[in-house]
Amino acid sequence: MRQGYVALLTADPLRGALRGVEARLLEEAKGEALFLVPFALRDLAEAWRLVYRDLGLKRGRVIYLKRREEAFDPLLAGQVAQSPLVLLAAEGLPDFLDLIRGSLVLKALLEVERQGGGVVALGEAAGLLGEAAFFSFEGEVRAAFGLALLRGLALLPRVEERGRFLALSRLVADNPDLVGLGLLENTALRLLRGLGEVWAGGVTLVDAGGAQFTGRGVRGLKVDVLSAGERFPLPL
Repeated sequence: MRQGYVALLTADPLRGALRGVEARLLEEAKGEALFLVPFALRDLAEAWRLVYRDLGLKRGRVIYLKRREEAFDPLLAGQVAQSPLVLLAAEGLPDFLDLIRGSLVLKALLEVERQGGGVVALGEAAGLLGEAAFFSFEGEVRAAFGLALLRGLALLPRVEERGRFLALSRLVADNPDLVGLGLLENTALRLLRGLGEVWAGGVTLVDAGGAQFTGRGVRGLKVDVLSAGERFPLPL
């Protein structure tokens, strides 16, 4: 059985910045994919599905979640679990966390990976999959408990924007059991069991092993800046 994976793509499919990566993922899934989005993104997901037809999508479905009860529907969760490729997007990140946290749909995403498929988070949704999740609130980056599909990780898209690297550094300094992954815009990162692969863009890896948060900053961080083609070990 092919090894399952989680991938993080920090680009809008409509802009085409990661078209080669998206085509590769669709080819591996033999042209079959499912978009899982909140109801507010239904029109955007339909537009993505049309774009992906030009990249090799042969059978694409879109599932919209409007209420938390839907995330506990066994039939819907079964449809997610049976897909070889699930593309996840979100708007209003805290609300989406509340929508699927602890649900059958979340278990179905784990099942996709277990069966050798792929779970791909698009854009800001990449920040939800670790043990800690980031979201913007009143101009600041806040952290909350994530979906924990990726154990031992804290993920932050658009890390190059002002204040985001510091927010990631503070979190891992206060929680040294976590490894921080900051993703630049237009980055594609695939995470296999025990291994990260940068397919495009750039990733900042932050390890706070002996670091300290001083109140004004963070001292003693280990920071690696990785680019396309590089691999790195993941916490197990």
